[in-house]
Amino acid sequence: MTELPTGTITFLFTDVEGSTRLLREHGERYGALLAEHRRVLRGVFARYEGVEVDTEGDAFFVAFASARKALAAAREAQQLLDDGPLRVRMGLHTGEAQRSDEGYVGLDVHRAARIAAVGHGGQVLVSAATSALVEVELSDLGAHRLKDLSAPERLYQLGDRTFPPLRTLSHTNLPIPATAFLGRESELEEVTGLLRRDDVRVLTLTGPGGTGKTRLALQAAGTLADDYPDGVFWVPLAPLRDPTLVLPQVAQALGVKLDPREYIGSRRLLLLLDNLEHLLDAAEAVGELVASCPRLGLLVTSRAPLHLDGEWEYAVDPLAENEAVALFEQRARAVSRAFAANGEVAEICRRLDCLPLAIELAAARAKLLPAHAILARLEQRLPLLAAGSRNAPERQRTLRATIEWSHSLLTEEEQRLFARLAVFAGGWELEAAEEICDADLEILGSSDSNGVTRSSVSSSAGKATSTTRTSSTSVLLDHELLDRRDWPSVSLAAKAVGRVRTCQLRTPLAPREGDRRDPTPPAPGVRPRGRAPFRRLASARAAWASRPREAARVSGGRGAGSAWLGGGWRRRSGRAGPMLR
Repeated sequence: MTELPTGTITFLFTDVEGSTRLLREHGERYGALLAEHRRVLRGVFARYEGVEVDTEGDAFFVAFASARKALAAAREAQQLLDDGPLRVRMGLHTGEAQRSDEGYVGLDVHRAARIAAVGHGGQVLVSAATSALVEVELSDLGAHRLKDLSAPERLYQLGDRTFPPLRTLSHTNLPIPATAFLGRESELEEVTGLLRRDDVRVLTLTGPGGTGKTRLALQAAGTLADDYPDGVFWVPLAPLRDPTLVLPQVAQALGVKLDPREYIGSRRLLLLLDNLEHLLDAAEAVGELVASCPRLGLLVTSRAPLHLDGEWEYAVDPLAENEAVALFEQRARAVSRAFAANGEVAEICRRLDCLPLAIELAAARAKLLPAHAILARLEQRLPLLAAGSRNAPERQRTLRATIEWSHSLLTEEEQRLFARLAVFAGGWELEAAEEICDADLEILGSSDSNGVTRSSVSSSAGKATSTTRTSSTSVLLDHELLDRRDWPSVSLAAKAVGRVRTCQLRTPLAPREGDRRDPTPPAPGVRPRGRAPFRRLASARAAWASRPREAARVSGGRGAGSAWLGGGWRRRSGRAGPMLR
């Protein structure tokens, strides 16, 4: 293989338009036509010193050291193929890329491929970067939005032939992301795959605040633009407070004054309803919209599902560790060119549970703090994670604001349950939640549950991310649960005590009435003020763990219906549950 060019490179991608249709039309003869097409292109590329990087099916990827020679090769190739049955679209872009074992990798390679994909058979499209390096007159096609790319790209056409409009994101109001999309390749493939299925009309991306639901949804919607010829439209719902305004907001996004059901009708169209969790009473109207528009696709982001007939729910988890590290490094270098990545970045991401919002907030501190200092300060997460982007929604500027937004969506009963669950560190199990926190199964799985509580209660078998757990503990800890005397069983009490003992609570508790100051050192992770409940739990846990026989003796041989905590016994008949003071 000829040595691949280095430095500034012009990338040329080609693709046969309508290959599936041509295969049906020409049958067995299509193989010979495709072989002739390859022979012609390879001959032209070789004459202009192009290096074939990759060939797959009817597509070529070729690299040129000279933009001028690349454009000349594209012109000659189109002339030789002009009279044939195969129509080839081509795209050129000049930039830099990293060498890999299989060729090149980098954003400029991706950009060249996207440019070629939006053209038509017989058309040669050229990026602004390539246009600036050639002395050939090109037709200016204006700025166009391409899939997966943040900013619009100005495109040019070689020659003055007339072609249909480019297949770019024109019928859309999708916002242009300020940063590149990192990671989540498998999630993106799964989401787009689901929406391409005939039996999936409504897909809801759920998860705690800060997991990146909106970013993933926007990327998926942009990727699916070709699947929806009548457009892809983003409907931002966060500013609304009245569920009856959801459908008018849809009409506004579509740019119509009609009832959206009348306008959409039989159009093949995708709506992205973004941040619907606080407007769940609009679910019935949304369901009627889907039912009356048979070709409408609906992609929703919400901290809770809509519970519509036929709705598919897709839980958005935190990032994979390598993706989280890449995100942190990108955001850190955006505020500090001198930021040096090391092994501490991976530990920072692990401590933040690879939660995208938390990572971005921590990376913003790289302007003032090196990685080791950021890691050290993560013991107090909320104060550190409190400097978000000013143009972000207010609820996403700090981690505390994200939690408070979710908490405000809960009913009073759900808020109380959330506060009780905050005593668990490292997640919890359904049995423990029911017996220790007196959690009702209906509340745990309630369709009204939202935000942090719903995500941590209903997802991943009761495993909450430690970032959410620690933050909620420091804000909403239920003191009454810590003073509980009536535990349903020793084993459950021991489990709770062990988890509470490891909980890294850094916010001092207000003293409770009758809570005497104790001169002995506090339990690990607990400030002296208001430590008595934790001390009782930690002491009991130590007794159970080290002297099980003594623990049994202390319990006086009592059964699972009672347990010792804080030096007092209490037994109640009937269903086990908390007896709170």
